Amino acid sequence: MNGKNIRIVMRWIHIALALFVGAAFYSPLGSYEAYITATLWGLIPALALTGIGMWKQSLVMKVLKPISKKAHQ
Repeated sequence: MNGKNIRIVMRWIHIALALFVGAAFYSPLGSYEAYITATLWGLIPALALTGIGMWKQSLVMKVLKPISKKAHQ
């Protein structure tokens, strides 16, 4: 997978996670304790990781390149 495809996938994951986090604040789902807990402990950290991954994509690609080579051998 090249850098452009990784960035597209990470962008859509980031957008989807942001929609779920927004739903926790601006919809009736915010009244469910389980949804808020999942948002705080799962969705927000994942959202941060995808954001950092897009920001530091060159570093992510350097880390993934050796893994990719091992998989093709």
